[in-house]
Amino acid sequence: MKHLVSILILLFTICSFAQKPKVWLISDGGKNINDPDDVSAIASYLLMSNHFDTRAIVLGSTVLSRNKNTPNQEQWANETYGKAYAEELAMLNKYIGGYQESFRFLESSIKGMGTNFQWKKSYDLNNFPSILDLYKELEKTDDVLNVLCYGPLTEQAILVSYCLEHNRQDLLQKIRFISHWTSSNFHVGSLKNPEHTHNCFGDPTACDYMKKKALNGNFKFYECGAIGQYGIVEGGPKGKAYFNQFYESKLGTIFRDGKFIEGRVDDSDSATYWGLLSNYGVTLHDIASNGNNFPEVEKRNEEAFALHAEAMRNELLRRSNAAAGFNPDAIKVDIMVSEHGMADPHAWVENDTLWFISGHDKSWEPKGSFPMDRWDIWSSTDLKTFKFHRSIYPKDTYIGDKPNCWAGDITKRNGKYYWFFSNRNINTGVVVADKINGEYKDLLGKPLLPKDIITEHPYDPEIFEAEDGQYHIIFGQGKYYMSTLAEDMKSLETPPKHVPIFYEDGSHFSTEDKPTLFERQGKYYLVFGSRYAMSDQLYGPYTFKGAFLDGGHTSFFDWQGQKYVLQENHDICAFYRGASLKPVFFNTDGTIRIPKSDGWYPGPGRPFRFEKSTMGWKALKGTNVSLNNGVLTGEISAQNAVIQSAPWLFTTTKGLSQIVIKIRNKSEANHLKISFYSRNLDTSFWSNGTEPVKWKNQDWVTIPVSSNDSEFKTYTIPLTKFKKINEKLMQIAIQPAENASHGVWEIDEVIVE
Repeated sequence: MKHLVSILILLFTICSFAQKPKVWLISDGGKNINDPDDVSAIASYLLMSNHFDTRAIVLGSTVLSRNKNTPNQEQWANETYGKAYAEELAMLNKYIGGYQESFRFLESSIKGMGTNFQWKKSYDLNNFPSILDLYKELEKTDDVLNVLCYGPLTEQAILVSYCLEHNRQDLLQKIRFISHWTSSNFHVGSLKNPEHTHNCFGDPTACDYMKKKALNGNFKFYECGAIGQYGIVEGGPKGKAYFNQFYESKLGTIFRDGKFIEGRVDDSDSATYWGLLSNYGVTLHDIASNGNNFPEVEKRNEEAFALHAEAMRNELLRRSNAAAGFNPDAIKVDIMVSEHGMADPHAWVENDTLWFISGHDKSWEPKGSFPMDRWDIWSSTDLKTFKFHRSIYPKDTYIGDKPNCWAGDITKRNGKYYWFFSNRNINTGVVVADKINGEYKDLLGKPLLPKDIITEHPYDPEIFEAEDGQYHIIFGQGKYYMSTLAEDMKSLETPPKHVPIFYEDGSHFSTEDKPTLFERQGKYYLVFGSRYAMSDQLYGPYTFKGAFLDGGHTSFFDWQGQKYVLQENHDICAFYRGASLKPVFFNTDGTIRIPKSDGWYPGPGRPFRFEKSTMGWKALKGTNVSLNNGVLTGEISAQNAVIQSAPWLFTTTKGLSQIVIKIRNKSEANHLKISFYSRNLDTSFWSNGTEPVKWKNQDWVTIPVSSNDSEFKTYTIPLTKFKKINEKLMQIAIQPAENASHGVWEIDEVIVE
């Protein structure tokens, strides 16, 4: 029976593979050859190649004599694409599946031959091994062979000429040429001369021959035009931040670095395989099969690809992550509840529902350090949408009506739910409920961990349930301590014991606040903010391992076989925070693997889009500030009106280059001014610089703007305009209508990027 099942699986695999479109890819690119866009395009094809039965990939298919002495393209392709693919094949098949074992790379036999195709010449395919291989492939296949044409058409023209001369029209009936940009009605080419394109400049005779023979019905020829460039490439995401995510995998790196220009990867030749794939807005049925590229068709297909470009890029990114060993279906949420002041999220999973309790920042402009006025209870059944249930207020505990609701942890024991909480950094208490969404009542009416229980501050508790059924509480800052909780959960069974952490060299490691704990495969992980340590024993000693995911306080949970973390971020500012949800991955030795794309939210830079609130922006003088349908709005009452963002934005300035403001100026003003307040991160950073910014002493940049606008206008201010930019962006101020004494201004967004 076991053998029968294996045979059936094998037969199913063979049948599935046989149903895939057969592909022969011909590229004029390679190492040091022509435009490097083909380098990116082939890498992207390999990421998508589980949809195809790839028979060969030919490189260097160009007659230009300058390419004759370039490196052996077959060897280069095997060392570049082949090696990367072999290293990542297992992960691609693990997470996506259906990838073939290897690829056959060939160097084109016309590389650099220096002579163009000739109509009446009799060609001997023995002199053109790569074309002979294609001919033999056609002889042995019973299926259609799709020839993807990434460049000029010389190689293809020689094949067609040979088949016609030797009465092998039967072979041509089995072939579909799918070509990129050998004509265009709008881009490089024109309505009058669509053939005037780069791919035909090198060998116009071959292009002309192929188009005319296709028009005569000798074979099927699908001309995509420029829809890859102006649909996929220009229509997709832009910016280093997005495309640097491809650095996770080797194939993704080749794709990213092949041709990265103007903030995006250029792999426009990929239009050929996306059209063959037919799932992203354009199919072969949308393109003429006789080589014609009608203007209305090219325009329609360009627009269709543009509508799907983001999804296409995201699919490539998903596969790049899979190749790197990251579960591509793992969920990541940058901001779980935006513009809310959510901080210190703590997770509990039960009955396919994620529950979490988080603190709430009282204000984006606090009068003091981290005032937090309550804890909120939330849930999610899909890790994507989040439902609020109720709040726990400090007045219902021994804390009283004070904004002291710092971090805690939620757990369940003997059918009851316990929320252990911090009274600022003073002490730790506990409340209890019969249901996870409350109502919670103070279990003791006083601290479980009074301030004198250890010499350090006993706050930021974490509860760990061990395999033996014991519950342990770990807490502290600078040094961590752990105790076993009594079964009543309101007393300690053991006195606090120091949990030591050492560097690899044996020296002592000093920690920050809020420890979190989880166990995996016999190893204990002690995480504190963006760093972590590991141990073979719950109580340690722990060895410091280095960086964890970038962010603040953490809480871990498992969901459908994937480890996740809830992690604090700086949604509005350092004092009005948010929470992110991230998957956690591991190296083979158990250490935590950090994606290169990981970072604090928001970042890099800071976007103000005013979707739910003013995001902390307020008026300083000469105007008011309100939110009107997602637009920050103010009526001017005096000259030189000034507005400012929330303070303590705490965003790194590294890699930032500009501020973009989208504004509608309904006043007589013809200038706008902006100031950018930044500070260096030093030992006194959190204790000094807490007073309001004196904007008159700051550096201001003035830019011209139009007056009495009926529409929004976008203005860009390079950061180089400012005299000095320090490490951390702290606050922004704007004079939206300089010198105007009346009128209205409206700001749709302010983006620091």
